[in-house]
Amino acid sequence: MRVKLQALATIVFVVGILIGMACKMWFPQHWFDGYLVILTVFWLMEMVMSFILERYESKMGEATLEGKKFMKTYMTAKTVKLLVTLALIAGYLAYKKDDPNGHQLEFAGSAVAFYLINLGIETYVVTQRKR
Repeated sequence: MRVKLQALATIVFVVGILIGMACKMWFPQHWFDGYLVILTVFWLMEMVMSFILERYESKMGEATLEGKKFMKTYMTAKTVKLLVTLALIAGYLAYKKDDPNGHQLEFAGSAVAFYLINLGIETYVVTQRKR
């Protein structure tokens, strides 16, 4: 599970960098400096999530992946990830509050988009684990 989650997160990271480069070249008015911060934070969070899930699986055994303990661990990690995302957005908005070209909306939208993309990846990996 860890390798699959890390591979998908790395693919999203690389595609995100390519999209960012294209945006910087062709739509420079929408480029903002915090874009790479978003990519890096979400990639790091996915790596941490993969190690948490792998550690839980090796500690408890594969048979417990459907149990309440696994869901509690998984949902706790998801809650922490949501709080980190909200803190990231709030921190950027506070940092760029007086900047007319601060791109606050682009940053918040990009952070939410990457949160949802990573949520989909994690859900896919966790639900496909038993198959």
